[in-house]
Amino acid sequence: MIYKGFYTRRGILFLLICTDLLKHSTSYTVSDANKIHKFLFNSTDEGYNNLVLPDYPVNISVEYNFLALNSLDIKEQILGTTGWFTVWNDSRLTWDKSSYGDIDYIFVPEDKIWHPELIVQNSIVQLRKNLGADQTIRIQYNGELRWEPPAVLSTSCDMDVTYFPYDSQTCDIEIASWGFSVDIVNLEFYKTHINLEDFRPDEEWEIITTSQQTSNLTEDELVFSELLFRMKFKRYYGHYLMSVIFPTILTAILTFVTFFLPLESGDKIGYILTVLLALAVLLTLFSDSMPTTSKHTSVLDIVFCSGISYLTFGVL
Repeated sequence: MIYKGFYTRRGILFLLICTDLLKHSTSYTVSDANKIHKFLFNSTDEGYNNLVLPDYPVNISVEYNFLALNSLDIKEQILGTTGWFTVWNDSRLTWDKSSYGDIDYIFVPEDKIWHPELIVQNSIVQLRKNLGADQTIRIQYNGELRWEPPAVLSTSCDMDVTYFPYDSQTCDIEIASWGFSVDIVNLEFYKTHINLEDFRPDEEWEIITTSQQTSNLTEDELVFSELLFRMKFKRYYGHYLMSVIFPTILTAILTFVTFFLPLESGDKIGYILTVLLALAVLLTLFSDSMPTTSKHTSVLDIVFCSGISYLTFGVL
């Protein structure tokens, strides 16, 4: 009798599990999805209008998913990145799951839904870089929208080359809701950090830290919301040890040796001019890869200029 009751309970449990799996496997039907679309986007005067904003203020939560570092151009001071922005915002698009086959979410084209006009403030490719172009928006039954516009960005970045090639660079990506003031559309962070789960390491730069910061823009007495995604990169200097540092050290040693050559040898002037020419070539090659700005001066520039000054003094 004990074994019979045990197997009976196991049979009931197995039947309940099968029923639950069958329920979830058949929860989605095309008919129920059509009903949801018709319910949300009917053509009546009281239906959804993508030109009308939700209730003020609309809180938009933004997360930046950093995928790859395309380039970090020191001379042009440009940061090239690939990633996408995940945006969540509450809306009027809700439905009762139990009335529509327990469907959790649906997908609609971007042009059917109101969404914020996010722009990249420090983009250099276009004066006004919009995020999103024919993207799909996922609508959840509770009225939350998930929008993931991809972004291949080229943004300006102030490069500090003082300690090149042992330098580190800090760059920002500035996202703003231009067109809607902060009392209408307010931007906030979805997470406390930049998402690096899918980030592919770069061969030249290592990402050290990331941070986020909120700020406001004021234009014609209107305040607009802005988000700053900050990333700090450190250069892998191994390649520059043989191509920059080692030749610079050798040239500096040769410059120092010129003061010990006896004048009677007859080759002192020729030797100094040769070293001077080598320094001038190194300085030219190095300057071609540095930004044309006086804000930051590289230590190597000072070394080259000092060596040229010493050699000029030796010739005199």
